[in-house]
This record gives sequence, C-alpha cells and structure tokens, in this order.
Amino acid sequence: MIANRILGVQRSPFYSIMDLAAKRPDCIYLQLGEPDFVTPKHVREAAKRALDEGHTHYGPDRGLPELRQLIAEKIKREHGVAYNWADEILVTAGGQAALHVAVMALANPGDEIIIMLPHYPPYVVNAQLSGAKAVFVKLKPEDNFVPDPAEIEKAITAKTKLIMVLTPNNPTGAVYPREVLRPLLDLAKRHDIVLISDEVYECLVYDGAKHVSLAAFPDAREHVVQVNSFSKTYAMTGLRVGYLAASSDKIIQFLKYHHTANISANVPSQMACVEALKGPQDCVEEMRRAYQERRDLTVKLLNDIPGVHCTMPKGSFFAFADIRELNIGSLEFAEYLVRDAGVVLTNGSGFDYEGFVRVSYAAKPENIKEAMRRMKEAVIRLRGKKKA
Repeated sequence: MIANRILGVQRSPFYSIMDLAAKRPDCIYLQLGEPDFVTPKHVREAAKRALDEGHTHYGPDRGLPELRQLIAEKIKREHGVAYNWADEILVTAGGQAALHVAVMALANPGDEIIIMLPHYPPYVVNAQLSGAKAVFVKLKPEDNFVPDPAEIEKAITAKTKLIMVLTPNNPTGAVYPREVLRPLLDLAKRHDIVLISDEVYECLVYDGAKHVSLAAFPDAREHVVQVNSFSKTYAMTGLRVGYLAASSDKIIQFLKYHHTANISANVPSQMACVEALKGPQDCVEEMRRAYQERRDLTVKLLNDIPGVHCTMPKGSFFAFADIRELNIGSLEFAEYLVRDAGVVLTNGSGFDYEGFVRVSYAAKPENIKEAMRRMKEAVIRLRGKKKA
C-alpha cells in the first residue's frame, strides 16, 4: 500500500544512536546540527508582535515582498550579484524545503545527481524521491575534504543533471575556495548542469576563511541555484524559513511545487526574518566568535585522545574526527560511547564515510570539556580491551 519511492528510503542510522541515548539520562549531546543559542531577542519579539497583530493567515506564495526585497539586497551586498526580488527569490519553509523544492523541480527519473562524500544525508533522500540516481565522488581527508573539480568531472555522464555543493560543509567543516568553485562552475557550463549551492552555514567561517557563493560569479545565473536559510545564522531553526535564489524561469517552476506542498512559509516567522535582516547584526558575530572558541577547544581535546585525529575545520560548527586508528566501525564506536561514556556523537557511516565521527561544537564549553574527558577515558578503556 505504500509507494515504492518512500519504501526505498532508509530510516536514518542516526536514530539508533538517539534511541540508545534516550535510555541514559546523563548523556552529553554533541551530535546536533543546531545552534544552542537562544534566538536573538529582537527576532523573537518580531515573531510575537506578528502574532499579537493577527498576522496568522496565508502569505504570498513567493514570500512576503519586504522579506524578498531584503534577501535580494543581502545577496547583492554580500556577493555582488543582483537578483530581482519579485521573480528570482522564493521564500520556503526552511532550507530543507528549499532543497527539496529545487531537486524535485529540476531532476527527472533516470537523471543523475553528483553528491560528494561525506554527504549531507537529505541529498541522497531527495535524489531517491525524485527518481534520480545518486552518483558519489569521495573526497579525501588529505585534501581537507575540499573537492577536486577534475575528479568531479570524471563522474559526469550524459545523464548528469545536478551537482550538490555544500560550503561551508556539513559534516566536514571544509570551506571551498574560489579557485575550486570557479572550475566547478566552468564544468557545469560545459556539460549544461545545474549546481545546487547550499550555503546555510555561510556566516560560520573562521581563521580568515571567506565564504564564496557560486552565485557571485557573473556568469553563474543559468547554472546555479542558491539554497539558504535563516536557521543557523540567527539561531532560529524552529521558525523554519529558508529561501531559493535563481533565474526567474526556474523560480516559476519551483513555485508550483512549493505552493502545492506549503502554500506559503509561516508568516510570523517571515516577519521575524524581516527583523533579523533589518536589525542589529552584532548577535551574528557574537555567535560566530563563540563557535570559533568552542571549535578550538573541541579540536584540541579530540587530538588529546589516543588514536583520534582531527584537523581544524574552517567553517560550520562541526569537526570530523578520524578514528581509523581505533580499528572500530564508526556506528559501533558511537554506540559504545553512548553506553560507556554517555557521549552522543554522529557516526561517519551515516554520511557514507567510514572511519570518522562528526562532533558538533554547538554546545556549551563546559559540556564539551566533560564530553571529551569521558570520551578520552572510554577510548583508553577500549584500546585496553583490544590489546588484552
């Protein structure tokens, strides 16, 4: 009775870790892809004000005009590219919805979608739901998980329709430089492919790294669809507002799918996003600096654990730690940490990349310190058992 397209989708392996963690009340959670900060007060107040003023009805299916204007101004200001707010911006119910709308509107059954490993799991699910085939290109730890455009091009066939590009990256924390993104755009143009540019972590970059948007190249418009969100930048994941920026011929097609699924994004949440863009931005920088301090702490303590190695991520709020020296599968290791230490991480196998675990440093420093202390002791016990 259930459609084959959904039966073919596997339940995320991450849930087995969460089910296990639910049995232990003292767990420290370093697996969440979510800011631990409270949404800035002026943004919260705008959402409450919208409710109090009765803005509880359908909004325009493209998104509130004022919000779309502000998004277009933001993109112009930060990336130097001009999108027409009226017909080249579409506001969605979160970045996840933006991604889903774009893939479903662009990919036909039988098309191929190139996805880099380790991947953000919904990329694969969206490929499956669209009837397209996911084609994987494995990135290398020795390259700091930055793609080689020449290797990407080797995976292109006559059926390739989309390439997923996520920078700053989840789960690796890599930030792709201009000298990598330019060749990716060039190959997309040569092969008439669309690049889905997922930029939800754009504000979370460190050590002088710069986020470069694929949309910023002057010849990108026909081959780039930008996916973005307010969730990470303003710590407002629960308010569910994202957006798509693309050429008008694509947006009008995206709108058909978006309207069917959602009609419009949540109106009070959109009004909160208006305030987020118009209001003070010091909160964004304060959170970014805090993440950088937590990153430095997390990576230092991970590298103090015998058999664990971690390079310094340049963006997002994730570290991708190498556990290959421990000679244990990443899911088994993650389950062991929950049972033995009450520490919840994310297994690399869930990103189709064995030998690594993802550690979120979107957590209070004292929790990071305690989690790393527990993890170190647990790893020492594990290595002792293996030697025995």
